[in-house]
Amino acid sequence: MPDRHSAYQYAHSYSQPEPPVLAKIRQAAVASNPAEAQKMISPLQGAFMRHLVSTQRPKSVLELGSYIGYSTIWLAQGLQAIPGATLCTCESDPAIANVAEENVKLAGLADTVRVVNAPADLLLREWDPSHKVDLVFIDANKSAYKRYYTSILGRDLLSDHGQIIVDNVLFHGKVHTQTTKEGGDAKGIALKMHRFNEFVASDPRTTQVLLPVFDGLLLIQKAK
Repeated sequence: MPDRHSAYQYAHSYSQPEPPVLAKIRQAAVASNPAEAQKMISPLQGAFMRHLVSTQRPKSVLELGSYIGYSTIWLAQGLQAIPGATLCTCESDPAIANVAEENVKLAGLADTVRVVNAPADLLLREWDPSHKVDLVFIDANKSAYKRYYTSILGRDLLSDHGQIIVDNVLFHGKVHTQTTKEGGDAKGIALKMHRFNEFVASDPRTTQVLLPVFDGLLLIQKAK
């Protein structure tokens, strides 16, 4: 059987290296709280997200769920060649939001990134619909993914050619084993992710592709 860890290491070796400032932030987070540090995306996913941003060239990026700003910085680095591009991110915990803001400053991206100390639901409710978003990265409360998605579409926050990227939609490889039939595993985040994936797939307003990479990425666009 193929060794997935070895394949990851191979891919990592031949991808854009993790910038020193991000390595410093990641290592500090792991040393401080290894369990909480698992909330961060991997360096390889970070490189992928930066590459995606730099090629799609969005002018406005919204991140739901900053944690300490690790993914935020990867995304913002992809915006640096795009004149006037901005990123807004949110974190509900005041202490962690402060850490995210300090990390953004450490990376020299304070002019590009705005860190909001607020829950994602509140940020979406208060977002000005006239300020369309070209890219949304959802990586906050997994139980609220459906609310985030319906709020973005219901309030028409996404630009016509914009994209929503949703993280953790395969949730540790457990989602594809879920079933809503009696006798199935009907508990926990994995089932909520399964139901969210079903909901998006059945929504005629959008088209989507679910990629079995990292912890599962769902790429969503408005239906044309």
